[in-house]
Amino acid sequence: MLTRLRPAVIAVLLFTITILASPFQSREFRKTVDFQSGGQLTIKTDLGSVKLTSWDQNQIEVYAHIEPQKDTSPEYAARSVEAAKIEITGDARSLTIRSDFEAIPEEHFGRRLPNIHYEIRAPRQLNLNLNADRCKVEVAGFAGKIKIDTDRTTVGASDLAGDIEVRMDRGKATLQGLQGKLFVQTDRTESKIEAIRIEGDSQLNIDRGECELRVPDGQGFALKARNGRRETFQTDFAVATNTFDKERIEGTINGGGPQLVVNSDRGTVRLKRK
Repeated sequence: MLTRLRPAVIAVLLFTITILASPFQSREFRKTVDFQSGGQLTIKTDLGSVKLTSWDQNQIEVYAHIEPQKDTSPEYAARSVEAAKIEITGDARSLTIRSDFEAIPEEHFGRRLPNIHYEIRAPRQLNLNLNADRCKVEVAGFAGKIKIDTDRTTVGASDLAGDIEVRMDRGKATLQGLQGKLFVQTDRTESKIEAIRIEGDSQLNIDRGECELRVPDGQGFALKARNGRRETFQTDFAVATNTFDKERIEGTINGGGPQLVVNSDRGTVRLKRK
């Protein structure tokens, strides 16, 4: 005996089949441009990932994979991916790569931005300004003025030399093989930093999070650290103290060297030897 289905039930079944059978919408982008070693590279993106690595060419190679949020309808997914743009502006001395979401249409509950996953190769010698929101960031193999500024992002960096600045609001950071001057400012972030050598006056500002800095056993510092009711500072190194009380530690490590200033608010900082 055949069971008769009401039209409303048939419509629901057809709609469900359409959703499940629709192909996954995505798009790729590729471009290579000339770029001078030592130039300024700016990257600005929101959602997705950035993998930035060095090579020995005087060019920047950009590959991007654009894909929609997984819980969007096939029709909206296709429209949002198509509307997302990658903007590359500037010249061989100063270049900007930017994710442009301005043309993304509205859905029932607002705009749903697609993910853009970048793989970028650039000359080792450069000055970098990278801004990322809700991403995964990997940077490896550069020397120069390096600035990484993120929000709700996981950051991995290795083999960086020069003037290194990292600012993070929520997320997790693993920084390895650093050499030069270091400035780190984090809020609600867990960070692990390993330096080959710190060669300039450096500073850690840790708010509501934890930071572990590992340096060579022979590294010398002129240390200034806060250690009070709302912050904790710990070190493996012997400190020849000038000031030591409930709120401050000032002195030298291994005979002195670059100044290391440690500030925290409701955070914990550990200075470890490796």
